[in-house]
Order: sequence, then structure tokens, then C-alpha cells
Amino acid sequence: MARKRLVDAALEDGLDTDIVIPPGCNSVMGPTKAGKSSFLNDLLGKPDVFKVGSKLASCTEVIASRAVNHAPQEYTQLNRLLNGRRIVLVDTPGFDDTYMGDEEILSRISEWLTRSYRKKMLVGGVLYLHDMSRDGFPGSLLRNLTLFTKLCGHDAMEQVAFVTTKWDRLRNTKEGDDRIAELSEDFWRENIANGAQVFHVQPPNSNSRLSPLHMKPWKIIHQIVVAADTRDVEDRILQIQREIVDDQRFLPETEAGKELRFTLAALLEKAKELKRRAREDARAGRPTESLEARQKEIDRIATQLKALRPPGLLTRAKRFFGLLGNVEP
Repeated sequence: MARKRLVDAALEDGLDTDIVIPPGCNSVMGPTKAGKSSFLNDLLGKPDVFKVGSKLASCTEVIASRAVNHAPQEYTQLNRLLNGRRIVLVDTPGFDDTYMGDEEILSRISEWLTRSYRKKMLVGGVLYLHDMSRDGFPGSLLRNLTLFTKLCGHDAMEQVAFVTTKWDRLRNTKEGDDRIAELSEDFWRENIANGAQVFHVQPPNSNSRLSPLHMKPWKIIHQIVVAADTRDVEDRILQIQREIVDDQRFLPETEAGKELRFTLAALLEKAKELKRRAREDARAGRPTESLEARQKEIDRIATQLKALRPPGLLTRAKRFFGLLGNVEP
């Protein structure tokens, strides 16, 4: 059964003058609990427009957007620059979401992006939020970043801004500076080399800026809009938009789709190996994790892989003869 599409007023009423950031003037991505919803609520000046959670589970279950007609009055230069254009703020689930598979999240994000692209709502910039209070860079974060990069494409990295959050949870500024150095040299290095920028969100209750790169959310948006206006139209298109709309690829055939399929295949093999070891432990009378839980994990990953299988000849023929809708990615 096809997934029911939720009504998104900002997208349905989209204008070709809108400034979009993955899906609007400011579409925001990043791992679960990175502070995406809080960042957007700070921009809107309201605490509850986008759902924010205090638990470890993800709260953003759908892509939600809001159109903003102007920045607060104190940002006169930005409002003059916008000259009546809307900013569309978009909140997306993280690829490590608690309740949805990564293939479902990729499908929803790609659908939003392709629908906005067809309405000529061009990307202004992509904000990728990173929680500075999170120790290390686990495999889930690396997979999230790799998939994000494949979605945007190397040619679109000049539109990307890594935005760090939650500096107020660190012991001191040096701890944050050391983490930024590691991120920039190891994990974000290629993205930065291709033009991505780095900004830091000024902690909300801080009386002074921690550094010149620490800014209030609207100051970061100002920088993004200034950069967007210097680019040609063809330089404001993400890779997945070109692939699905211009090249007529199906989602599993995109670079992001292929990357996710490769990742899930590796996770499936790991899950099968863990189940095999659990079975051996059970036979030897050693404590073991539940075989049922292992099988559920295998089934979950297999379901995601099935959804990402390349389309068959019948599906391709239907698209060729115009029997498939041209809105779904």
C-alpha cells in the first residue's frame, strides 16, 4: 500500500523565489538529537513549532516545514537582502531515527526535495547540525554523514554548512575547539575541501560570543543567504534532485540509495553473524542474547533492503509510457 502523503502548506504554496535549504531557504539535517528542532524554534522565536524531545528517542517523525516572510526586525540587512522572498524552514528526521527505517527517511527527504525542485524552489543552503556534547564519532554518525554527502553531492558542498550546537554542555571552550579540530581534520575534511562551511550556534544564555564563529541562528541564516545569492541557478541543485528529476532515476538508483543499500547489506551480514554466535552460545550453555531479538533485527534490515531494490522491467516500462505519476521520487 502506498504511503499517504501529508499536506505540507509551505511546499504546496511554494514559490520560485523561495530560498530553500534541502527543502526550503533553510532545510536542516543531521543525526537524531543534534538539536535541529530547537535550532528551528529559536529562528521562529517560539518553543513549540517543531517538536522537541528530552528523551533519547527521536521526536521528528515527518518532514515539517514553515515559511517565514521576514527575519526579526533587528536583522535589517538580511530583510533588505531577502527583498520579500520567503525563507522555508524544514525539519527532517535523522537517518538514525528511533522509529523509522533509514530507507523510509531517505524516501521522505528525497520526495520533499524533488517536489520542491519541480516547483522551482531552489536550495539556498543545507544546514547539517552536530551535537558538540556527543563524545566521539560512532559508526552511526559516520553512516549518517556519508549518506548526507551522497544526497547532496560533492558539487553542492558549497551550499553545505556544518552547524555545531550545545556548546553550553561542554566543560570549557577548549574542549569544543579540540573536537572541532578533530572533526575538521578527519570527518568533515573532504566536505570542507569541497566548499562546506562551519558555524557554531551561540549558547542561548551566554552573554558574550565564545568566538567569531559563534553566532545566533539568524546570523547563520544571513551568511547562508548571502552565499546563496552569489551562486548561479545550476549551482543550487542537489545531487539527488538531478538524479531523480533530471536523470529520471528511481530512488534505489541514486548515489544515496546505492550507499544506503550497501550499508544495509553490511549490517545484515553482521546481524546474521551475531545470531550465529548467539546460537552457538546457547548450545554451549553460555549466557546469550535472545535469538528472537536477533531475528527481529535481521527481518528489520531485510525489509529495508527489499524497499531499496532497483525497479524491475515492468516498473521501468510504466514510467517510460507515462503510467507512473511524475511526482513521487
